[in-house]
Amino acid sequence: MDILYLKWKDINNNIYTIAALYKENDYYYLLINRVEMDKAKENGCNGIGTLDTTKSGFRSKELFDFFKYRIIQKDNPFLDEFLRKYNIEQYDEMKILRKTKGVLGTDRYFLE
Repeated sequence: MDILYLKWKDINNNIYTIAALYKENDYYYLLINRVEMDKAKENGCNGIGTLDTTKSGFRSKELFDFFKYRIIQKDNPFLDEFLRKYNIEQYDEMKILRKTKGVLGTDRYFLE
């Protein structure tokens, strides 16, 4: 099973592992590390998008919007070039997240 850990870095460069994302049997799962999430929130983390981080986990047939926003979309005209650049044979959301770490220049979240 391919597990990606969602991490958040505060302004002092402390890193919190706030959740685990994986896909199994055509479902995506996101498990919240409540202890780390609470610590991160105390230090400025705003949670994980619109998800209720007081819950311990989520299951969905589709990738959660928070992560979907962090990857190239299937209809992007540069998709083929992107897949070649990252040596990905076909569109796979988890592989794309693993390669790019889901990094955005606008926040402090990343995946490992």
